[in-house]
Parts: sequence; structure tokens; C-alpha cells
Amino acid sequence: MSPIILMAPLLAAALLSACVGGNGTSAASVVRAPPQNTLAVTVDAGPPAAPGGAPIGAINHAYVTVKVCVPGSQTECASVDHVLLDTGSWGLRLVRSVLTAHAVTLSPEVDAQGRTIEECVHFGGGDTWGPVALADVTMAGESAAKLPVQVLDDRTVPSPAPPATCGANGTLINGVSGFDANGVLGLGVFAQDCGAACLSSAMSIYYGCTAAGVCTAEIVALANQVTNPVTMFATDNNGIIVNLPNLKNANGDATVQGELIFGIATQTNNGLPATGLTVLGTDASGDFKATYYTSTTVLPALIDSGTDSYAFNDPALAVCSSGSFVGYYCPVGAPLARSAVNSGVGANNASSTVDFAIQDPTTFVANATAFTGLAGGPGSSHFFWGMPFFYGRQVYVGIEARVAGIYTGPYYAY
Repeated sequence: MSPIILMAPLLAAALLSACVGGNGTSAASVVRAPPQNTLAVTVDAGPPAAPGGAPIGAINHAYVTVKVCVPGSQTECASVDHVLLDTGSWGLRLVRSVLTAHAVTLSPEVDAQGRTIEECVHFGGGDTWGPVALADVTMAGESAAKLPVQVLDDRTVPSPAPPATCGANGTLINGVSGFDANGVLGLGVFAQDCGAACLSSAMSIYYGCTAAGVCTAEIVALANQVTNPVTMFATDNNGIIVNLPNLKNANGDATVQGELIFGIATQTNNGLPATGLTVLGTDASGDFKATYYTSTTVLPALIDSGTDSYAFNDPALAVCSSGSFVGYYCPVGAPLARSAVNSGVGANNASSTVDFAIQDPTTFVANATAFTGLAGGPGSSHFFWGMPFFYGRQVYVGIEARVAGIYTGPYYAY
């Protein structure tokens, strides 16, 4: 589950048009608002509290702004900026201190025994811990009422304390500094973050916690699990499209502006192309298949905006051992040309070869936050098409069991 961040580390302008008539009179200026299913996406250095892995802050982080309200309230609301867009996880997670700063308190859900429902989620960079709560969530013109979200408990001593297995490696990434973000918006291929697996047995994901802080793993119904908000929209609820432009500079751009479109083939601005679309069905884990370069090993793969680089294992590549990019690949000289073959699973079993380049990250310009040639992940057992893959592409994410044209999710497409 993303985000994978290897380093230690907004709005789209409305189009304004005016015309002057031949008789010297001016027509009214017309402000063209973005469609109600379109949300601005910004790649920049992140919120002020984000240390990032380079002097300027976060790298290859796509951010959106999410409005969150106490259920039923019109006043206890916060517009939370710099929420990380993550196509490799499921559900909305917000940092407690960020909500508190906006005077928003979301009440934890409780189970049948009156215990608060807490969750431990395993991400590539560490674990999160905190209660599940209900919130009214709005993005652009879309809304999800009483959406189960996770509140990331970033207090020095979380209450209740996480079980020993949560953050067992000494890494809890509950705060802004853990994600270089004020929250994480998981818009991957599934509706819930655990799904049926948490209906059949008490996995080490959801816990019921007593007032005394005793937490026991438990079964949690789908309606109470942290949920992909798109699935709860009244319309435009079958998937998303992430649309980011090509970068202008080979050595990195300072910022990038793009858009997140809700729905696939539901409106005039989110239609499916008649030809040329590669649709990659996923398995029960949300993965399709990738075969890297000259290897014959087939790897589980996904298209993941929560990962800041192409991430895969290649023992032949040199790894940066010092500076801001420790853990990334550091090829010497000109960018290295690489490729991988993607193959879908199940009915959507298309196949395509994707070419990409790996660049020495020390050559990126100092003020850049968006890079196309960033790669890492030595030792990884997956192949992650991270943020560099998104630049210059429209990436489609089809949600499980939802239909768009001739395609049924779960799938990724480009």
C-alpha cells in the first residue's frame, strides 16, 4: 500500500474572457468555472511542516484540497490543503493536529460493545494509527455524506496507544512530516481499505479500544471501514482520471498544475477514448503484472501517485549513498533508457510496453519539486509506476464492480 516515499525527507485559474464591441461598448466578463467534477491538482514543495528529502521540501507529491465537515454541520468545517493524492490506497486520512487547527473535531466510531474503532494501516514508509470517524466530505461539486475516514493521531502519546504490532519497526507516520502532507486521499481501485478480508476474521488492521486503552483486533462491517469517497458520490462514482501535463524542463519543474476528474464516461469531460487506451485489470490485491527490462520475472505492479518515483529492484543500478537522494538510483552520465511490459489481469488483460528513463537525481535543478527521471526501490518485490509516470498522461482508475462503457473495475488505464 502506498505512499512509498524513499527520501527522508491551487486552484486552477478560471478562464477570463472579455470582448469589446465595434460600437465601443464592453461585453460582460465571463468567468468560466471548472466543471463540478473537476478538482485542481498541484505538485509543489508541500505544506510548511513538510521537511521533504531535499532542501526545498517534498518531491513528486500531487496535492488536492478537501473540504471536511462534522456530519450535518455547515460551520464546523475545514478546507484542508496539501492532501496527498494517492491512487495506490483507499480512503481519506487526515492529520489530527491539522483538523484541530481548523477547530474541527470528528467523533470516533464505536462498535457494538461501545469501544472506539481504531485502525492501523501499513504504508510503504511506515504505519498509521488513529480512530475511524464520520465526516461530510466535499471535493469540487461532489460530496460524500457520513464518510468513514481515519484521523491520524499525531499526538506525542496517541490515546489509545497503538498495539505493539503497529509501528513495530519504530515508524509511525501519523504526522504531516510522515507524509509531507496534511492528509492522504486514497482513490485506488477498491471501495474500502480492507473489504471482505476484514469481514471473515479479526485482522491486525481494525481494533476495538476500551476507555482504559485496551485494544483488540476485530471484524468491522464494510459500512464502518475507511471508504474510498468516490464510491459514495451520488454520480461520477465509478472511478477517476488524473490529468497532469508534461514537464517543461528536463531537470525538473518548480510546480505543476493539473486536474483530478471524478467519474469515467459519465460526463462530456471524462469520456473514454475510442482507440489507444491500455486497460489493465487488477487482481484481489489491486495489482496487475509487469516484466521489467531484460528480466523474465513477472512482478505485481500498480500505478501509484503516492509513490514519488519509479520503484523497482535492479541490482545492476548504482544507488545514491550520500546527499538528499540516498536510496534512489544514481546512474552516471546520460539518462538510462529502460522499459517494462505491463499486462492486465482477468477480462481487462491488455498488454503494453512502457519506455522510461532514469536520471541521476543530483542533476535536478535545486528549486524543482517535479522530476520525470526519479527512480529507486532497491529490494522491492513490486513494480511501482509512481509519479513520474503521470506527467504527460491521462491515468484512469476504475473502481471494483463499477462499470464505465465496456469496462468493469478494478483496473488502471492510460
